[in-house]
Amino acid sequence: MSSALLPITVTLITRNEASRIVAAIQSVKSFATEIIVIDSESQDDTVKLAEALGARVVVKPFSGFGQQKNFAQDLASSEWVLNIDADERVTPELEREIREFFATGLADKIQGAYLPRKTWYLDRWVMHGGWYPNYLLRFSKKKSSRWSEPTLHEDLLVTGETIYFKNPLEHFSFPSQKSHILKNVEYARHASQGVLEVHRRIFHKNGFFGRTRRIFYRNSLGICDFLKVYLSA
Repeated sequence: MSSALLPITVTLITRNEASRIVAAIQSVKSFATEIIVIDSESQDDTVKLAEALGARVVVKPFSGFGQQKNFAQDLASSEWVLNIDADERVTPELEREIREFFATGLADKIQGAYLPRKTWYLDRWVMHGGWYPNYLLRFSKKKSSRWSEPTLHEDLLVTGETIYFKNPLEHFSFPSQKSHILKNVEYARHASQGVLEVHRRIFHKNGFFGRTRRIFYRNSLGICDFLKVYLSA
């Protein structure tokens, strides 16, 4: 396999990912021209480790998943952008497919590509139940794409033709059931904040709906905090 760098910027958004960031960056160093990490004020060695591997790190307070990813994409100097998470790995097989994508000239005709993500969960690859292939649009031309910016579950929006790659992006998200539940608690907190913002725009602050909204929001956050503390004990 060729060792030449490709016109690709790899972007990652992070917070306290010291235990996983090294493997993620190492999986793309052989082909990415540029690696950009947008870090949300990590309290561990995430920034130090990423910089030691040659990544450009920008510390930026978290403003939303889509917002952080758009910020990273705006900084990219390459024609193509590949976004991965710190718990994901580009395999040699996927790298080979990406190289073929450029070598055959397909990159001149296509604006984006879906990657089939394969998840490692509880000591095994999950190949059923809708977990695989979990196609994600993560690879695109910078000028043809933009991330949506909801509170949770952002999407990469691409203008133009897209294709599906065959080789998977590996995902090591949940080392235990406990970590899985804690991650869902975190997502629930973000979702409840999104609901609050929508209701703030729709209903009058001091009306009946405003009071109901605030009660619901406080209670939902309390449940999230309880679960997080209980599961961490």
